Parts: sequence; structure tokens; C-alpha cells
Amino acid sequence: MKKSILILTLLVAAVSTFGSIRAITPVPQSESASSWWYQRFLYDKEYVKENEVPFMFVGDSITELWMVDGRGLSVLNKYFKKDPYNALVAGYSADRTEHVIWRMENGELDGHKPKAISLMIGTNNTWHYDESQEAPCDTVLGIRSCIDTIKRKSPKTKIFLFAILPCGRSGNDPRRARNAVVNDAMRELCDGESVVFCEINNQVMDCNGYYGEDVSYDGVHLSTPGYTIWAKNLLKLLDPIFNPDDTPEYSRPLSKAGEDWWLERLYETRCATVSVVSSRPSLVFFGDDLAQGWEDQGQEAVQEYFSRRKIVNLGFEGDAIAQMLWRAKFANFSNMKTYNLVIQAGLIDSELTSEEFLDAFSALFAEAREAQPLARTIVMGLPPRGRTPDDPARARIAAINEGLKEYADGENVFYLDCNDELLDEKGVLPEEYSPDQIHFTAEAYKIWAKALAPILR
Repeated sequence: MKKSILILTLLVAAVSTFGSIRAITPVPQSESASSWWYQRFLYDKEYVKENEVPFMFVGDSITELWMVDGRGLSVLNKYFKKDPYNALVAGYSADRTEHVIWRMENGELDGHKPKAISLMIGTNNTWHYDESQEAPCDTVLGIRSCIDTIKRKSPKTKIFLFAILPCGRSGNDPRRARNAVVNDAMRELCDGESVVFCEINNQVMDCNGYYGEDVSYDGVHLSTPGYTIWAKNLLKLLDPIFNPDDTPEYSRPLSKAGEDWWLERLYETRCATVSVVSSRPSLVFFGDDLAQGWEDQGQEAVQEYFSRRKIVNLGFEGDAIAQMLWRAKFANFSNMKTYNLVIQAGLIDSELTSEEFLDAFSALFAEAREAQPLARTIVMGLPPRGRTPDDPARARIAAINEGLKEYADGENVFYLDCNDELLDEKGVLPEEYSPDQIHFTAEAYKIWAKALAPILR
């Protein structure tokens, strides 16, 4: 990924040496003062001077259709045409990146500084020109220039950069591959803080990549259900900006978007969840190192006890509850539903007091249950830490586990604690189960699996 960023940087530097690139050269779509495009631009330019616009949609016809009855208008009015958003839709049919840059440079960001912008652009760059006329890297440079222009005009505005939507109904449409290259590179334009990469493609396609009539009326533009999906994703992103609260940091969703390995794991798991949207998995492990460990040290236990189950592993090594909460909200579950959800959390949150941990877990549990309301949910107790019973971590873990037990209702939510089986008669954690007193061996996973199997649906 870092190599790709370097390539993009070199390409930008090359522009001044080898000539202009159309996608980054600001031009109006029409220079005629009487054209619909120019008249629309003049209206938006005056509107932002006279009105406060906390939130903007910026893009092409896909964005413009937020304002059209029978497409996105009912969704726009329901969610975004009122306080606190009072959104302006600056989407122009047939616009490419160079047109958006021109609009931003020439007045659409003058006079107001929106708190947030939803930016979706690039479809027409790859639609209007074949790859010999505009390479994917040129389109990416155009998108980056859109971001740079917005940031220069309004430095504090948070940008939610949405991936280019699918082109064509089927996954073998030739434009899909080109757009996929652009979308992958777009991720690298985002820092996860001031510019956030967002994607709803896996929510508007089935597991075979089909872009259905239920969400898109022509295989390119969205219908009302498609705009509803877009809105629901946006609202979760916008809520912390427009409705700030005093929630402690450890209970807020937080990504690791700046770390390549985390993004790669996120991509892997999202591919896994998309592949099972139409065939509900039997078992999902969701959590931190211990959850991911079912793929490694726990593989023998999986084969012995769960070999007939379709399993999706959503464990991320090194994730605290804050990252798990982010994944539950924005990435891992999407449209996927499971019969059984196992939550293993807490390995990384050792600096939290028992009260802080339970407060953070409460937010995570609520999000997981909202995403998987029909799943049998198994809350795993924290395993022992430290070799001997006098280790100070033991008392904290015992207090946390007492709190986790309260989530069990005996019907839809169960609590599982195998600590007695993992400790010897003196309360010592044997090396055969945990050499480093943090992670666990294949034998420990077999103990968990044996206890877990009878609880599952």
C-alpha cells in the first residue's frame, strides 16, 4: 500500500513535467451561462453564501438523484433535509473529477464551512473514457485533487469518501475491474480521521456480485432502497460529529485505518462476509486475538467439534473493544446474518478498570445484538491472566466476568467461562494451556470448543 502511495505522489510530480492530466485539470462541464449545468452551479454558489450548510453531498448523477422523487428524495427528506444536517446536494449529472474540482475552486465552498461532506465521484471518468484515454491512476489523482481542494478551502471539514458503485448488473462487466483498481487505490487516500473511506458496494450486491433491480433501476444508479442503504451507513458516521456526547474514549468506535495489516485483515473479513450473505453461516467468531486464534491454534478444535459448520472468523489480533465496536458498526456484519455469534473481547483492554471495561462492553454488545438480533449470542468470559492465583490481574478478571454473566438470559444469550478447566487444583495456569499467560494453545481451544459445542444452535 505504501508503495502505491509513493507511485501516486510521483505521478502528481510528473504532471508538471510531462503535461496536464485531464482528471485533475479544473474545467466547467459547460461554459455556456445559459446551460442547466452553469445555472445550477450559480444557484448553489449563491445558496452557500446565504445559508449555513452543515453537510453536503458532492458528486455526479448518483448524488444528484438524492433530489429526485422515486429515487432518493424521500430518504433525503426523512434524514438529511432537517436539523442538524440541513444538507445541500451538490451532485451534477455527468460530472467527472475535473468538474467537481472546478466547482469547489469557483464558489461552492465559499462562504460556509461544512462539518462534513459525502464525496462520491469517478463513475463518469471511467464511463466516458476507455483506459487508453484515462488510466485508473489518472482517475485516482482526480479524486485526490477533489479531496485536496476541499481541504484547502475548508480544512476542518470531514470527508467521507465513498467507493465508486458497481457498473452493470453482473460481476463480469468489464468496467468493474477498472473501478475496482480505482477503489482499492482510493483507500490509500484516506487517513481514517479527516478523510474516511466508505463502501456500500457489498451491501448493494449479492454474493455473486449481482447489482440487483431492487437497489438499482438501471445497473448504475440507485433506487430508493439503495439510497436507504447509503443513508443508514452515513447516519452512523455523521452522528458522532453532529450529536457529540461525553462517551468515554474507550467506549467509542475507533478504527486502525492507518495500519496496513489491519486494513488487509478488514478486507479479508469483508470478502468472507460478502461470500455468505445469501447462505447464513452457522458460526461467527468475533473479537480479538483469542477469536482470531480459532484459525490457528484452534484449528484442531474446530475440525473436531465444528467441522460441519460454516464458520466466519472476525477476530482481529490486537483489537481493543473500541476497534471491535467500529467493526461491528461499519464493516464486519453488513447484510450477513448468522445463527451463532461468539464474542471474545478483552485481551487488549488490560488498562481499563473492571467498571470501564463493562461500560465499553455494554456498547459493543448492544451494537452486536442490533446487527445480529436473531443469533444465539455467546459471551465468552475473560480467561485467566498471570501464572498464579495471586497475580493482581486475576481479581480484575473475576470482577469483569461477574459483570459479563449478567448478559445471559438462557435463551438467546449465553455466558461461557472455562477458567476452572484451564486452571489446576492450585489455581495455576499451566504452560501447556498458555505459555505466555496471554495467548492459548491448541489444548486450551479444545477445552473451549468442547464447552461451546452443546450451546450452539
